[in-house]
Amino acid sequence: MAWIEPGFCVDRWEASLIDDEGRAHSPFHPVGARALRAASRPGVIPQAHISAEQAERACERSGKALCTTRQWVDACRGSRHPLRQWPYGAGYDRGACNDVSAMHPVDRLAPGTGRKRDVVTLNDPRINQQPDTVAPTGSFGRCATPEQVFDLVGNLLEWTRDPRPLLMGGHYVDARENGEGCTYVTMVHGPQYHDFTTGFRCCQVPGMAAPTRGGTGAGSRSFDDPRAPLPPAPIPAKYGSADAPCSLDMVLVEGDRCVGVRQDCLRWADPPGGVPQRTCAEFASPTPCEGPRRRMRFCIDRLEYTAPGEELPLVHVSMREAELLCARQGKRLCEEHEWEFACEGPEALPFPYGYVREGARCNHDVQGALFPGGKLVDRRVPSASLTRCVSPFGVQSLVGNADEWCVRPGAVPRSVLRGGWWLTGRNRCRAVTDSHGESYAGPQTGFRCCKAAR
Repeated sequence: MAWIEPGFCVDRWEASLIDDEGRAHSPFHPVGARALRAASRPGVIPQAHISAEQAERACERSGKALCTTRQWVDACRGSRHPLRQWPYGAGYDRGACNDVSAMHPVDRLAPGTGRKRDVVTLNDPRINQQPDTVAPTGSFGRCATPEQVFDLVGNLLEWTRDPRPLLMGGHYVDARENGEGCTYVTMVHGPQYHDFTTGFRCCQVPGMAAPTRGGTGAGSRSFDDPRAPLPPAPIPAKYGSADAPCSLDMVLVEGDRCVGVRQDCLRWADPPGGVPQRTCAEFASPTPCEGPRRRMRFCIDRLEYTAPGEELPLVHVSMREAELLCARQGKRLCEEHEWEFACEGPEALPFPYGYVREGARCNHDVQGALFPGGKLVDRRVPSASLTRCVSPFGVQSLVGNADEWCVRPGAVPRSVLRGGWWLTGRNRCRAVTDSHGESYAGPQTGFRCCKAAR
């Protein structure tokens, strides 16, 4: 293993599997119910066809733990600035890692028939036994971090844990489609999924026992445990003065919110003939209030949540994860009506800045957001840079850039996304997406937090 700041060890090589007698399991076949241990060895074909649950158990049988996503990222990018984009540095070095295959291996098995994506085909043991596929661990010598941790990018995807399983780093066919290098992440597969690309490695914190599946202790955790883990102790909030109602990173929202409004579209931005029309270019001014008004007073984050040391708002986050990250700060996820009032103000503005749509203000209606073939291009910008995307209360970037999780109290489902993101859509204060469950996490899903004012 290699030592990684701020204080853990990580396997130098992608994991292979052995039984209790030290006999190797074939890396070309699924694991099934066999009780196997993880091994970190150079010069061997690493284990593919393994699920997150199987990888977690294999690490535990070796006295370690499946790496958390934070540990994996710290091992790949480093934990101190300047962070690396690739294990070996900031810029891409073609050929350094096993991340560009000449042809998809599934196509080679049945040329001309169209690529099959079913679970049986993708676990065919012949796939990784073809040339130009998975390579022995450490054979790409330049694909190493300064601590000599090999193949974090390319070769095989690597499972990580906590609070949900992800696949990191890309594989030998591709290490750029879902993010570049160390930021490559696939989040669409559940903990029991496996195919010819799925591998893993283990981590260990000195002095801490490996977590045990199904246990009841404070350190135990399992992917199939439905209970949310308790967040760490709240980070103390910083206030500008003794009588300040909100901490320095938050904005006070106070006033009378109209519960029922009528927002009439004067001009549509959708192409003519499109059904249904959903993108309004200009609304009638002013917005008439047709319902009761209710007094509100609370604090909301000035900016979308951005992880420490990063510039872009956090995405690929589920509602449950957002709630935990808010709780860690001594806050909570915003309720839907709070978020809406913070965006539109007492006048119920359709957009945080007024009645006429201006996508450049809030980073939406972005052109060139798709690669040929429909793959998404990440067009997030730092929330703090959107200085013209400001609500009447002074809250930035509530519309566009990233969709934001909110809670719909008393409803099932209670998970909603507000404000839209960088693509053209219903990017305005009253726009809502309620078709995703609490575990959904996509390239656009972010959040901000709220709390009671002092």
